[in-house]
Amino acid sequence: MAGKYQPLTEHLASLASNGRQRVVMEFAEVSALVGGLPPSAYHARQWWANSSLTQAVAWREADWHVDQVDFARERVRYARGKVGGSRTSRTREHVSSSPPNDREHVSSSPPNESTAEPNDPDVDVRVRLTWHRAGPVTNDQGKLVFPPLTRSPGIYRLTFSRLTGQPRVYIGESDDLRRRTGNYRNPGPTQQTSQRIHQELISHLAAGGTVTMSVATSAVIEAGGETTQLPLTRKTARVLAEHAALGLAYLGSEAAIVNRDRGAE
Repeated sequence: MAGKYQPLTEHLASLASNGRQRVVMEFAEVSALVGGLPPSAYHARQWWANSSLTQAVAWREADWHVDQVDFARERVRYARGKVGGSRTSRTREHVSSSPPNDREHVSSSPPNESTAEPNDPDVDVRVRLTWHRAGPVTNDQGKLVFPPLTRSPGIYRLTFSRLTGQPRVYIGESDDLRRRTGNYRNPGPTQQTSQRIHQELISHLAAGGTVTMSVATSAVIEAGGETTQLPLTRKTARVLAEHAALGLAYLGSEAAIVNRDRGAE
C-alpha cells in the first residue's frame, strides 16, 4: 500500500520489529506522520474502525489494529494483530490461506452440513456516548450531597480520586438519575448495592478523597455502517450503554472498577 497513510504503516511496522505489542499515540503524532487528519478523526469512532477504509488498511497492513480511542485526551491505542476489514476481504483471506484439500472439502460440502460456512453476519456493534461532568459529590456532616440532576434516564459514572493508588470508578444506569442519587444518599434496608455505594462514598470522602459525578443522557449505536440513537428510556438500551462504558474502563485499566460482577469472588 502506498499513499497518504504509508508513513503510519511504516512507523507501526518498525514498532513491531522491536517487539512492541501495544502503543499509545497522540492524534497530533498520527497527524504529523500522515500530513494531517480529517475533522471526523477527532470525534467519530467509525473513523478509527478496523475496517476496509484507507486509514484502517494502513495499520492493518502493518499487522496492528485500533484497540481503544480516547477523544477527550486525543489519543489512540494500537495493539498487535490484524482485526476487521470488510467481510469480503476476510472471506478471501480465509479461503486463500486454507490448504487445497480444505478448500475442496468446503466447496463440495452440501449447504446443510455443519462444515458449511455460516450465513449469519458478524456481530460488529459500537456504542458511543459522551460523559458530561455533573459536579462533585461531597460530605456535609455525614450526609452526602450530590450535584443537581434532571429526572431523566441515563448512564452515570462516579470517579473516586486523590487517594493513594489509581483512581476508582463506578458506572451505573438509571431511568431517573436524580432518584438514583437519592438512593445513594438514603439507601433503603433492602437496597444492598445502594448501601454499598453509600458506604464507599462516605469512607472515601472521610479519608480526604474526592468524588466526581459524570452523566450521559444520550447515546448512539453503530452497526453495519448505520448510526441510530439508543432509546435510553428502555432498560436494555441503558444496560447496553452501561456495559459499553464498563468495557472501555476495563480495557483502559487506568482506574480500578468498583462495580461487582455477580458470581465473581
